[in-house]
Amino acid sequence: MLQVSDALLSELEELHPTQRTAVLHPGNVVLRAGPGSGKTRTLVARAAYLLETRISAFRGLACITYTNAAADEIRSRILKRGVRADGRITCSTVHAFCLNEILRAFAPLTKEPAPGAGQVLGDTDAEILLQHCFDRVGIAETLAQFRTAEATKIRRALACGEPLEVFDPREVAAARLYEEQLTARNEIDFEAMVTRALRIVREHEPVRDLLHARFPHLIVDEYQDLGGVLHELVVALHDLADITVFAVGDTDQSVYGFTGADAKYLTALAEREDFRDLPLDVNYRSGQRIITAAEAALGTSRGRRARDGSPAGSVTFEPVEGGLDAHAQLACDLTQQAQQRHVRPEQIAILYPQRGPLLDALLGELSRREIDFLYERDDKLPAGTLSRFVQRCASRAVTNYQIHTATADERPDMLRRAEAPPLAQLENTLTTLRTEAQLPPPASRMALLRALQACLDPQTPYPLDAPAHPWLQQLRDRLELDAIAESHPDKDNTASLGKLARLCQTKSLALQDLAQGEEVIGKILLTTYHSAKGREFDTVILPGLQNGIIPRNVPERGRWRAPNGKELAEQRRTFYVALTRAERALHLIYGPGYHTKSGYWRPDGPSDFLIEMDRRLPAAD
Repeated sequence: MLQVSDALLSELEELHPTQRTAVLHPGNVVLRAGPGSGKTRTLVARAAYLLETRISAFRGLACITYTNAAADEIRSRILKRGVRADGRITCSTVHAFCLNEILRAFAPLTKEPAPGAGQVLGDTDAEILLQHCFDRVGIAETLAQFRTAEATKIRRALACGEPLEVFDPREVAAARLYEEQLTARNEIDFEAMVTRALRIVREHEPVRDLLHARFPHLIVDEYQDLGGVLHELVVALHDLADITVFAVGDTDQSVYGFTGADAKYLTALAEREDFRDLPLDVNYRSGQRIITAAEAALGTSRGRRARDGSPAGSVTFEPVEGGLDAHAQLACDLTQQAQQRHVRPEQIAILYPQRGPLLDALLGELSRREIDFLYERDDKLPAGTLSRFVQRCASRAVTNYQIHTATADERPDMLRRAEAPPLAQLENTLTTLRTEAQLPPPASRMALLRALQACLDPQTPYPLDAPAHPWLQQLRDRLELDAIAESHPDKDNTASLGKLARLCQTKSLALQDLAQGEEVIGKILLTTYHSAKGREFDTVILPGLQNGIIPRNVPERGRWRAPNGKELAEQRRTFYVALTRAERALHLIYGPGYHTKSGYWRPDGPSDFLIEMDRRLPAAD
């Protein structure tokens, strides 16, 4: 066994006792990590400890995350620990892990062909195929655009052997036909990617042996956001392949039930006798008043507490007399007041539950007042990992321009505030994309880094408000992105560059418009509760806390209905996630009602969630 390095020893000494126990425990762990609890730090320390002391130099570990950005961050932080990790750590999303480490890696052994160029369906093509299946089974009146999530739940129940009585039997027949059609067309989607990986692990003992030989340890992040099929895959890797599992999650932050995710799988794992269940109850992000208010809104006290000596923070209830225009005006007032207190713009977030009249009012008022803001248009830019890579490159280029144009007095502070993806992270993502597209490796890593630097960190940076199309074309040419798009298995990636180029031209997008999902220095953020998950801000402003907006009704078969108990609980957890993004200041805006898009006044009053929070707060204090 290797000696623990001085750097890792120092890191372990700084950890909270529960974090240290989680890192050093020799067996399986479920780490229940609440908001701001230092879960990524603990996860990274665990990975570094395993690589230094528990895993031989010829073996490694796998880390499964929910997003590519999270995978990049974890990999980068592990490497910064000075751990010898080259070739020993695989950090990727669920689907990338299943594709690269199971379906492709063992295709010669299992005799099952791995997905080729354009054979992995994106959301649009999957929806078209599902509608075809609805038509075939005689329910053409059922629209796939409203039933995709239900079809995913049915497919997961089929894969996991769960009861089907709760589903419409005609939709079950359509889901079975959908699976048959994927096979007949020699196509696959992201859900089937995990399902097939699970079947391979269950049916092929040599695959299990080889996976254990390569990855004796598996780390899974955000376990509560992943569905039953992944849970079954993790269980199979543990029970059948004898892989040690470290799962991190928080049932209170399970907000993707519409995709089939369910926190019950995290609970099931924690209740196993061969797992150590450990809670992290210190919140290093938020002040105690914000923590108390958030738990009051959740309706359950978890006993989480702020770090000793941290400011208490502030929670203010902000009433308005009018409709959503008044909400937007007050949100802008609060934004400007925060900036007057020297809160950096990028540390201020205005969060909203979903698109609708509230968002329209906010966009109008922010633009009228000429407040610099970044609106994350998650419905505008194409989907796919290649499009996401371009967006992260845009964030790097935007930050470089801002630093380049800062004054001598501003530049030191600007450099400290820069949060753009490092070139090394982008190079790693680009290498992964090339590998998935089965392109030959580049001449050298330095060649890729130089190409990235030429596009993103030139001596004369590309202006953030200049047309994005020329910059995008330069990126495509220098990084051979079109070759990746042509050969990549994800169908979303094969068309994303062309869609991005057309959007840049038809919508006159600027470079800063491509920097989605990334911090842009000097701009406040306007985004949804869901998109804010995993992020943190000094000041969070929540307008539109009205019944009908949060909680809201649920679309079903082209109509709206009241949320059932499970859906209402998830909306409550989503509200909790939004509240816990705040470090120092939380503003809650409410009023008597609001006008719908059709002009109808809904006098439904403040959100029930807000009223319940206010009722519980005195007892909680």
